[in-house]
Amino acid sequence: MNSQTVEITSAGIRKILNKYTPERAIAEYVWNGFDAKATIINIDFEIDNAELDTIKNIRITDNGTGICYEELPIKFKKFYESQKRIANENNSEFAKGKNGYGRFTFYKFARFANWETRYSKDVQIMSYAIRIDSDTLKDYTTTEPLVSDNATTGTCVIFNEISSDISSLFITKTLIPYLKAEFAWFLELKSEYQIYVNGQVLDYSSIIAEQEPISPILSNNHSFQCKYIRWNVKMNDEYSRFYFLNSDLELKFTKTTLLNKKGDNFWHSVIVVDDFFNEINYCDSELDDNGSQPKLFDNSTDRKLFKELITQLNDFLKKKRRPFLKEQAAIMVAKYKDEDVFPKFGTEDWDIVRREGLESFVKELYEVEPAVFMKLNKEQKRVFLELLNLVMDSGERDSLFKILDAVVELDSNDRREFAKILEITRLKQVVSTIKLISDRLLTLENLKKIVFNHTLQANEVRDLQSFIEKHYWIFGEEYRMVCAEEVKFEEALRKYIYILRGVSEKKYIAHPNKYKEMDLFLTGTDFRDGRPHNIVVEIKNPTTIKQLKSEQLNQLEQYMDVILKQDCFNDANEFWTFILIGQDYDDIVGRRITNKLTGLVQNDWKIHSVLTPCAKRR
Repeated sequence: MNSQTVEITSAGIRKILNKYTPERAIAEYVWNGFDAKATIINIDFEIDNAELDTIKNIRITDNGTGICYEELPIKFKKFYESQKRIANENNSEFAKGKNGYGRFTFYKFARFANWETRYSKDVQIMSYAIRIDSDTLKDYTTTEPLVSDNATTGTCVIFNEISSDISSLFITKTLIPYLKAEFAWFLELKSEYQIYVNGQVLDYSSIIAEQEPISPILSNNHSFQCKYIRWNVKMNDEYSRFYFLNSDLELKFTKTTLLNKKGDNFWHSVIVVDDFFNEINYCDSELDDNGSQPKLFDNSTDRKLFKELITQLNDFLKKKRRPFLKEQAAIMVAKYKDEDVFPKFGTEDWDIVRREGLESFVKELYEVEPAVFMKLNKEQKRVFLELLNLVMDSGERDSLFKILDAVVELDSNDRREFAKILEITRLKQVVSTIKLISDRLLTLENLKKIVFNHTLQANEVRDLQSFIEKHYWIFGEEYRMVCAEEVKFEEALRKYIYILRGVSEKKYIAHPNKYKEMDLFLTGTDFRDGRPHNIVVEIKNPTTIKQLKSEQLNQLEQYMDVILKQDCFNDANEFWTFILIGQDYDDIVGRRITNKLTGLVQNDWKIHSVLTPCAKRR
């Protein structure tokens, strides 16, 4: 046995690797296998006690090139030294484990790690073992290399004294999802790449949202074979990238797409295969050692074609992103509704138009710049939406830009897009408002026909009552329905104090007319004085009652008497309007009207009694 020492303390190693989780640590050993040109990785867990769900050991086996004994001083003694330059000098296809510390991460889930590795030397397969104890990470021991009976190269790492955190539940709920998000993009590069967990192939199809072959044709009629993939989850520590492979399916270059860090979940990869990339050396960074963009091609024509390819692929991704963002915007708005962070709107038609306008605007804003909505807590969402609503109402476009600038930096393109959205949104609101006004004018015309056109044979309950009940906005946008049609005063009282004061206990009325039934009872807060205003409406059949008489007016006064004698109906700030609706009135009633224009019969500090032949509150 030869003993060697790593050039760092065990405490230093632990400090550097402190943020590693067991699943990430296991993934490091898988990457080490792929770095060694393996195509198949097996991860096997040996059960120690099924009832206690404990693991005896873990084995990670690969069919790579093994660890050359003569290279141990480079691979094991040098800690935290990048292998990128070495990989490039050797024209290596891929080197993910660049930092040289993956072999130490086992201390997160096991006490001992034992490598059994076979490598090729002088047309022979040599084998030897390496052992590290997690208590002394800086030290490792090896056996002398011997000629192996096995004719293939590869490495098997065996981990012993496994942490109690590692269980079958950990494998299914944590490790396998992590491995999918870690390796799915890489496994897509070549069909021969495979990972097995306890003999089952790692099936990552569940995290593929969509995939599509694409063939961009460049100006020289050269066609590239490309594959677009959108993922359901973000790849671990991996940006959305283009992967460029040569005709032998060797990875030669990667480049991030333009749609990274956009604040949405549009995670994607594009794999490009073509002999166009045969002559370039692999470079896994977009900047060279001097901080400059690497020169992949010496030929200016090739550089121009490559730039054209990137432009076409980015344009394709933008088109794919639009319907995705539309769907995500709808999901976000639904979530905001569940969180109750939207400004409060009433239930009237105009309120609905304003609410729908704001929701539509928020969706369109998200589709242009989802980053605006990133990392907002509940209160910030509420404030932000309220600001957007105020800006929409005021039409102050520059104010919106100031709000957005405070959240995310806007460039000139962003401002143009937002300006376009504001113009469209404002136009939509104008169109919606015009339609709403048109519908309401038509409603009033139809109401006049029901009241005055006797050929229609309108019925009080079936026609006039139901029409006014459906369109009670004619009395004012601020009102809410308390009750309508055949509801006794006691029930109306209970509904009223619940709506106005939130009181749910039963209230009783001591009055001989308490069983009278109101046709329509509305309540609301008057926008002019902030006081509770209530409306009681009595409707008379325009077909059978040609003129309103004292009998009908007395009915209204009976309602008034019941209300004035109930304390719960008579808060000092409340105001009441009683409306009697018909098509005409006789001379006796006419002499009681104090204002012929409004139909006002009685007006004091609290009671406002109106008789009207046109179903219109003054």
